[in-house]
Parts: sequence; C-alpha cells; structure tokens
Amino acid sequence: MPTDLTELILLILGVGAAAGFTAGLFGVGGGLVIVPTLYMLWRDDPVMGGQVMHFAVATSLACVVVTSVSSSWTHWRAGRLELKPLGALIAAVSVGSVAAVWVASWASTGWLRSGFGLFAALTCLSLLWQQSSETRVQMPPQGELLGAGAFIGHVSTLLGVSGGAMTVPYLVFRGVDLRHAVVVSSALAMPISLIGAIGLGMVGPPNDQAWGYVHVWAFLGISASSLFFANWGARLSQHLDRRLLQKLFAGFLALVATHMLTG
Repeated sequence: MPTDLTELILLILGVGAAAGFTAGLFGVGGGLVIVPTLYMLWRDDPVMGGQVMHFAVATSLACVVVTSVSSSWTHWRAGRLELKPLGALIAAVSVGSVAAVWVASWASTGWLRSGFGLFAALTCLSLLWQQSSETRVQMPPQGELLGAGAFIGHVSTLLGVSGGAMTVPYLVFRGVDLRHAVVVSSALAMPISLIGAIGLGMVGPPNDQAWGYVHVWAFLGISASSLFFANWGARLSQHLDRRLLQKLFAGFLALVATHMLTG
C-alpha cells in the first residue's frame, strides 16, 4: 500500500483513467478494474480489515454510476442508445440488485474475492469460446431477458461489476452484435450501480472517510479521472473489429481473474 500521499493520489487517478476507458470500450462500467485494484490497495488496512472487499465493491459501484452515465450519454448522443425498448430489462436488473445488497451485507471478504475471480475467469472463457457467427441487432425474447436481467443484476451488484461483464457475453452468445451489446450494457450499468451503491452505503458501518461501505475520497478521485476517459473508450468501441474487441475483452478478464484468485 502506498505510503506517500502523492503516490496514492496518482494511483487513484490512474485507476479512474483505466476504469473510465474500459467502461466505454467494453461496456463493463470500470468495476473489473476498480474492485481488484482497491482490494490490493486496502487489504492490509487495519480499519477495513475483514470487510475490505465490501468497501471495494461499494466504492466501485459508486464510481460506476459516474462512468456508466458518461458512456451512455456518449452512445445516446450518437443515436445508438434507445432506453424505451430496454424498460423491462432495466426493471429486472434492478430487482436483482436490491436482493444482492442484502446478500452482500453478510458475505465474507474471502467469499467475495474468490467469487469475483471465478466470475472473471468464466466470463473470459465464454468470450474465447464464442465464435464469429452471424450476428443480429435484435434482442432475445422478453421472457428470457427478464430472467437473465434479474440474475445479471444480482451477481453484478454482489461483485461490484455493474453488469457489463455478464451482459456483453450473454448477448454475444445469443447472437447480438458486440457493439450493440456494449451499448445495452452501458444503459443497464446505471440502475445496477446506483441501487448497489446506495444500498451498501446504507448498510455499511460508520467510518470517518466513508459513507457506509462507500469510501468517499476514493470515489471522488476515481470518478473525476474516469470522466475524461469514458468517452474515448465509447467512441473507440464503435470502430474496432468485432472479433478483435472480443479478444481484447477476454484477455483483460484473464488478467483480472489471475489477479484475484492468486491475491
């Protein structure tokens, strides 16, 4: 853990830059960068102690609120995002997120860390397995989306990953073009992260530097930095080759999984 204040500030700003860029590029909200980095930064902190993953997850979700709004705004201005057809899916992920707040309040840090690493590894494998078959822009049937949405909202809130790391592979697997899946993921990240951040902020213990489990200073630093980079990632995602983007995302997830499962 950095002891110099300048080093700590630069690290937080760097996390925000990486989180914002990946949020726009991959539609993952930045949580896959924020959670493991904050865990490694805080795991020896005497105050957070056995609840370090709770602080990492909650702070990540608070930051994702900012990055997801920025990414979605970029897609909406470009005419790629329509919220009305996604109403049922947004409602489903919201229900799953509410349930996850209750589960996260009693889950251990070790369980959350292992679950996060396993989740990243499975997501990586699913993307590498998915072949470059014919794609479509249309979404799967609404009944299927409701069930998938509730599951995505629950797991994503529990692990602080905003939904993109599940939404994107799921939609790609169902034949939706990756670029369109990234746009949908950005929209779903907003309710997931907002519900999760508020819920974990309310159930967390009192702390001078945090609101519940949300670390205020880390949230402010990461969010401020991420805003400058989220739009760049969102624009780049629409110009890269679909299969190349898929492989880049898978490689990124492999690094995250290794980091969490061996940390």
